[in-house]
Amino acid sequence: MAPRVFLHLTEISGLPRLGPGEPVIYAAVEKGEGAREFLAARLVDALAGVAPEWSEASSWGGLEVVAGPLGQPFLQLGGRPGPSISFSTAGDLLWAAVAALGQVGVDAAREEDFSASYPFSRAFGPKEWDWARRHCQGQTASAAALLWAAKEAAVKARGVGFHTLDPLDLEVVLLAPAGEGRHLMVRAPEPVTAWARPLADGWLALAVV
Repeated sequence: MAPRVFLHLTEISGLPRLGPGEPVIYAAVEKGEGAREFLAARLVDALAGVAPEWSEASSWGGLEVVAGPLGQPFLQLGGRPGPSISFSTAGDLLWAAVAALGQVGVDAAREEDFSASYPFSRAFGPKEWDWARRHCQGQTASAAALLWAAKEAAVKARGVGFHTLDPLDLEVVLLAPAGEGRHLMVRAPEPVTAWARPLADGWLALAVV
């Protein structure tokens, strides 16, 4: 399902086959006060309909998004741990994803953030850069957005961000088409299952460990 941007919330979409975290539910909302909690609540409701282990989660109590030691978000529902959640901002939108199992990471990267002066060789290795440029028909900014979104989603899923890893420590490998996107594997250095799809102005990536 392709997200369709409404005034406030995109269509909620699901990925039934993304590694150990399946199913994964994601959507976006316009940035603003209370956007995180609003989006998290909608995703938890959607997850409850497809993941039996979370079918009663919406009735547990008040939803709260709290930050971990490295700033990673955690959901609490009535004081109980909720499903894994991740956020990413891009332009006027706040994206989020939840996973039934494991830890999820999401990132939206825009092409405009990768101008000609960007230090591409300090973020992307030659092998991944070659296939990404071919995949994006030679469009440098699009290739960079694809690779960066995948790497960022992977380190978010691992719960470390780039606090302990350098972008060149990760390698993105293209696997196969998957719906409107592509299945990827990110060596971080342990393999992380990922998926990416194009946006109007960049790429969105999801990863699960």
